[in-house]
Amino acid sequence: MSRTRARRRLIGATAGLAVAALVLTGCTADPPPPIEQTEPTTTPAPAPKRSTVVVAIDEVGSGFNPHLLADQSPVANAVAELVLPSAFRAVPDPENPASTLWVPDDSLLLSVEVTDEAPFTITYRLRDEAQWSDGAPIAAEDFRYLWRQMITQPGVVDPAGYRLIDDIRSSGGGKTVTVTLREPYPAWRELFTNLLPAHLVKDTPGGFSTGLSETIPVSGARFHVDNVDRGRAEVLLERNDRFWGTPAGPDELLMRRAGTDAQVTESVRSDDAQVVQSAGGVALEAQLAAVPGVRTGVQLQPRTLELTLNTRTAELADPGVRRGVLDLLDPELLGLVATANSTEVVRARAQVLAPSDPGYTDTMPPRLPREQALDRLAAAGYLPVPPAVPPVPADPDAPNPGTPETEGSETETSETTSETAAPTSATPEQGTTNAPALPEGTLARAGVPLTLVVGVPEGDETARAVARTAVDLWRGAGIDASVDELPPDELYGEALVEGSVHAVVGWMRAGGDPATAALSRFGCVPVAATPTAAGEALPTTPGSDLPAQPDAPGTTAARPSDPATTTLDEDDVEEREDALAAQLEAPSNLSGACDPGLEPDLLAALNGATDPAKVVADAQTGLWDLAVNLPILQDRAVVAAGPGVENVSLTAAVATGILGDAHLWGRTTP
Repeated sequence: MSRTRARRRLIGATAGLAVAALVLTGCTADPPPPIEQTEPTTTPAPAPKRSTVVVAIDEVGSGFNPHLLADQSPVANAVAELVLPSAFRAVPDPENPASTLWVPDDSLLLSVEVTDEAPFTITYRLRDEAQWSDGAPIAAEDFRYLWRQMITQPGVVDPAGYRLIDDIRSSGGGKTVTVTLREPYPAWRELFTNLLPAHLVKDTPGGFSTGLSETIPVSGARFHVDNVDRGRAEVLLERNDRFWGTPAGPDELLMRRAGTDAQVTESVRSDDAQVVQSAGGVALEAQLAAVPGVRTGVQLQPRTLELTLNTRTAELADPGVRRGVLDLLDPELLGLVATANSTEVVRARAQVLAPSDPGYTDTMPPRLPREQALDRLAAAGYLPVPPAVPPVPADPDAPNPGTPETEGSETETSETTSETAAPTSATPEQGTTNAPALPEGTLARAGVPLTLVVGVPEGDETARAVARTAVDLWRGAGIDASVDELPPDELYGEALVEGSVHAVVGWMRAGGDPATAALSRFGCVPVAATPTAAGEALPTTPGSDLPAQPDAPGTTAARPSDPATTTLDEDDVEEREDALAAQLEAPSNLSGACDPGLEPDLLAALNGATDPAKVVADAQTGLWDLAVNLPILQDRAVVAAGPGVENVSLTAAVATGILGDAHLWGRTTP
């Protein structure tokens, strides 16, 4: 009985295990749907809207090196102010807004002072944190690089002050810069503005002359250049995040071409542009002023357009010829061509001084009528070619050629004709059958036409238009004239020195020290660098440093007496000789002419021994008498600020313009 129960229990247990196995197998083959776990979703915060100020401009310009004459443009000037570091910056004088004060830039300098008077020594202490945006320190190397380029490169802006520098020494890891000058220089605060990144520019193809033609690769100030689009005429600056001082207000500053007066006004009206700096006239200013909340004004730009004759050429060696060709030009017409509107012309009618400079007055002598200008050229031997004499018809009764009588008669007739034509004709002498006939009316001397080639920097449309109009006026008077566009370094160097151009139309810098400008542009040019052994004395006449140029065609030389001397070591001698030789190869005196009677006064003004304003004013007659320079106009711009931006001053210093304080601007509209 007990066995039977035990068997039944075993069978029941086995059956239970089998059922459990079937249940487990069923669960494995047909599992329930998995439980889906949903992760919480988060919406990313929107990126903060960038603060962008748009400035309506005209054109970008040729390049971005503020120390080159060919790169003088409103945009290049603005970019340099916002991107490059400066020891001092120009601000309006609160007591006289027409004047400019130069104040230290404390974002770069801890201190600066004149630490010695003999020799004149300036000591700059730079902030340790001051650096370029690529991490390289702003240091004495940058000061020295700018100095060397300003005294050796062609086409630089008024380098007379830099030529006074004798040496630049570095200490404190490059953060203490000691500059020694050979003479006192009251305008020393204007040195070392817009320092260049020496560690990059010196190794860039083209270097100082063309290395900054497309952009400035790094920044040492509150903004850096993000993009330059010449096709759309746009320059985009962004806040420099590596700037060590107070950051700029706007995240971006976009300068772009806005088009016609109506388009500029519409862009401000719709808040597409908040600031305007455009070469418009009274119509643009009136349209902008009518837009509610828009402030307007007129800002003179720190550049003047001028035509300069090259006296190194044989054609312009004679002052009478120079006066004649200048009197054939109409500065009013040339100014109209430059601006396309007579209401926009700010006439420049003085030597050295621009209309924006304190003490400027119109000193231009009266322009001679066309007939008197031609008389001046005639007095120099340039006469118009007379109409061609038609050939005399052959006499059918005349003897056959070849007989002795005929030969003798031809000889006699030829001699008689030659003698008769000589006094009144500007054509080649009779018998020079290989000389081509000159067109009637061409001004020629001894059968050689008066030829003038006007050089302009490549890419400068305004200079090219003015040069072509000047050429048209000269051609109309019988001068064989033409325009040649050249790379700026060639134009202001080799072309001037070798005489392949007779004149230059281009921009000159305005708003700086008048004594520096006067000596840079009209100072006497040395003949050559005289080899000097180490330890020997070198002349230290400011602005020359060499025996003055002897009397040569088109050039008058000053001969200073008893110049001061200094003893130099071998390296100093080599550097000085290179700089002196560069004054011949890359002259800042574009014309090559100077007045020895004015030279001592210009030197005294540069050194602070006399009042620069008085010297420049008293020199006006003498500078005009050189007959080498024709000022045409000072550039101007209509400026405006709309309600979408704040802290924009429309009365800035001429040297900096209204964009100089763009780091203070702020958007008031999203």
